[in-house]
Amino acid sequence: MQQNLSRKKKGSSNRNKAIVKVARIHKKVVNQRNDFLHKLSRYYVNQYDLIAIEDLKIKNMVRNHYLSQSINDMAWRKFAQMLSYKAESANKIVVRIDPRNTSKEKNYGKLDCDYNASLNILQRGLSGQGLPLVPVEIEPLRELIQVPASSIVEAGSPQALAVG
Repeated sequence: MQQNLSRKKKGSSNRNKAIVKVARIHKKVVNQRNDFLHKLSRYYVNQYDLIAIEDLKIKNMVRNHYLSQSINDMAWRKFAQMLSYKAESANKIVVRIDPRNTSKEKNYGKLDCDYNASLNILQRGLSGQGLPLVPVEIEPLRELIQVPASSIVEAGSPQALAVG
């Protein structure tokens, strides 16, 4: 629709109609993102008593023009705000962790670097509350990591309708 809009002659009624269509699509994307963030933040607040997140400097990260659009699309700051106010109303704790060296420290051996970083963030969050980290499992479940894309079926796709 954006390309369609760019082809329209400025000042024409067809251009005005295309502007309305583009605005409607942008509004739908915003609503979908907000809905997802609300549901995800509510899930975390309902499931966990303590949530540890990195206190990322998003303003500085957006300066990288290769990543800025993706970072803004994810709405990290909005998600952190939603987590905070929902956790506060539910008497849960959200701890913001300094991101320095969370992915560089190898406290748990040869694990996936992202999983290792998540354990480091959790450890810092728990130690900030005076609690020890006692992981049930150090290694993530292999079957959860190696899920083939073909086994993930979107709701409403023709394959899902044939199976369901």
